[in-house]
Amino acid sequence: RQTFTEFVTRSAHPDTVTFCFCERFANLSVYPFICTLNMQETMHSFLVSLCVLFAGAGIILPGPARAETCPDFYRFVDFGQKGNEGTVYRGGTLLRAENFDGTMLLKLPATKCLPVQDTAKDGRGNPIPVATSIQYLPEKTAIKLTELNVSAVEDTNAAAEKNAERHRNELEQTDAIVTRGSNFLCVNNEEKNSLSCQVVSPYPGNIALVVYCDAIQCNMPVMAVDKQIAVDASWPRTSNSIGNDERAGSEIIEKSIQIHDFLKPLTSLNPG
Repeated sequence: RQTFTEFVTRSAHPDTVTFCFCERFANLSVYPFICTLNMQETMHSFLVSLCVLFAGAGIILPGPARAETCPDFYRFVDFGQKGNEGTVYRGGTLLRAENFDGTMLLKLPATKCLPVQDTAKDGRGNPIPVATSIQYLPEKTAIKLTELNVSAVEDTNAAAEKNAERHRNELEQTDAIVTRGSNFLCVNNEEKNSLSCQVVSPYPGNIALVVYCDAIQCNMPVMAVDKQIAVDASWPRTSNSIGNDERAGSEIIEKSIQIHDFLKPLTSLNPG
């Protein structure tokens, strides 16, 4: 089985060769490194052999992940799909990096990409990187968020269930202050000055959606988009919701719908 791949690109200087990646797939993960060396043509074969030696011995030289794997400009990101052997390939759910008017929506330096070979290109010839997480610029959402991230996870249902544990534990406390609505269930812990609410998700799948609030802000750690893509977000808590748990539950429902409505036109779900 292939254990490494060596890529070589030439710079404008004829005596410069850049080694881009050595990839080791033994544990189904990819470890990129990059080093630029000035050398004569005769040194090339020696360094290829060195790359083979490092890969075979499991010695991987570390490097900054984004700088090596994310292109300088892209209009879409691909969250990829896993093959039977666990390797990630292109062809997953796509999200737009820019709005339909060309406005950039992402914090580009925060995007985490995978060094997947043979990535796709958009209709203008720009690369579509395979990403594991992206961060949207909150001010571009127009829904008063302080953070909005989309990430690939192993299993969104499992992640959502783990996130819901603290909320469910609070519900079991004898002094729990519980407020029920038609589409939310909130529990207030006055001693900790905290509130948690499980609400009906705007996405299909009946996966738990629990939001945690303190006196300052609300945090949504996991909102499942599909089986392997999740949203996490945060926003300031309104003064009207302090001491009014029914109002708080309704505001959380409204915010989750706003996030869904912002992302929906930017998302092309993988039908698989």
